[in-house]
Amino acid sequence: MTFKKSDPGISKNRSSEPGSAESLFSGLKAGPADMTKTFLIRWIIFALIWWGLSAGAGGQTVLSMAIISLSAALSTLLVPSQAIIPYGALRFIPVFIHLSVLGGLDVATRAFRPSMPLKTGFISYTLHLNHPAARILFVWTVSLLPGTASVKLNDQMLRIHVLDRELTHEKRLKELEQHIAGIFRHH
Repeated sequence: MTFKKSDPGISKNRSSEPGSAESLFSGLKAGPADMTKTFLIRWIIFALIWWGLSAGAGGQTVLSMAIISLSAALSTLLVPSQAIIPYGALRFIPVFIHLSVLGGLDVATRAFRPSMPLKTGFISYTLHLNHPAARILFVWTVSLLPGTASVKLNDQMLRIHVLDRELTHEKRLKELEQHIAGIFRHH
C-alpha cells in the first residue's frame, strides 16, 4: 500500500509542529461563531464523560459544572476545532473495538501462558499523517495493536516497543494509518 499526496490527511510534510509557539492558543485563530460552536460541543462531550466517570452521581453539581466549563474553555483556546469526517469516524469505531479486543486477548494469552516466547525489541515506523489530532490518535491507537506500545514520536518517526520482533507489524500500522486518515479532513 502506498501513500499518495492526494490521500486525505496524509502528507510528507507538516505545516507546523504541535507544541510549537505558533500552535499555542491556536484555537484563537477561529472566529467567535466557530469558537462558540466548538465550546458547546466540547462542553457536551466533557459533561458526558464526567457523567460516565461519576456513574451519574449528581453530587457536587456546581463544582462539576465549573470544571466541565473550564475544561471546555481551555480546550477551545488551546486546540482548534477538528475537521472530522463523520462517516470516517463511524467507520473507525468497529476498527477501534476490534483492535481493543485483539490487544486484550493478546495480553490475557501472554499472562495465562507465560511460556509464550517473547522476542521483544523496538521498531521504527514513518508516519505520513499530516493532521496533528490524527497523529496523536494514531500514536495512542498503536498501543492497542497486539504486542505493541508507542514509545516516542520524533518528527515523522514513531518508535514502537514490540513483544515479537519477528511479526510483520508494517501492514497493520499502514492499515491503521489509513483508517485514521479517513477521520480527518485534509487542510
